[in-house]
Amino acid sequence: MPESSFPMTLPEGAVLIAEPCVGKLELQRAALKALWGRQGWPEWQLLPNGKPVLTADDQHCSLSHGGGWVAAAMAPHPIGIDVEAPGERLARARRRFAGPADAPVLDLFGDNLDTLCRLWTAKEAAFKVFGTGLDFLTGLEWRDIHNESANVWAPVQSQCLRITWCRLLEPDAWLAVATTAPDPSL
Repeated sequence: MPESSFPMTLPEGAVLIAEPCVGKLELQRAALKALWGRQGWPEWQLLPNGKPVLTADDQHCSLSHGGGWVAAAMAPHPIGIDVEAPGERLARARRRFAGPADAPVLDLFGDNLDTLCRLWTAKEAAFKVFGTGLDFLTGLEWRDIHNESANVWAPVQSQCLRITWCRLLEPDAWLAVATTAPDPSL
């Protein structure tokens, strides 16, 4: 799926690529590297905490695989992405990532597997922006929530983030992109 076909608005300078990939973890990792390589983007390496960094550029990057997809993003500012399929696994893990602070999202979209998937991918993407230190139950304060996006405040990091969601089809999954937002009044 070329980056231009995503029905989501990305911050200026951000590029997102993704394609379907079903298979074992090794296959997904290989497909992610191949997807990245086809773009001609600079090489990346993993920090000890698992966060990818570009080896020869001042750009930021993020990688994800899940829900039958592989995805990568690059931007001139911190960025995190996550892709996941809605499923019972999220319902079983709910108590670890969905709490009272998430009521605005659950109230708006309904308490269902799709909404849990939106929450999970948003929190994973936000975690990837920082690389560490985001409590999945209490680490985000939801503000200005819309169907495709939300503004959030990460109090521990004293940072505003913009979360953007996109529904992927064939296979069905949610993709979330988190980027730093300049407005500290959020």
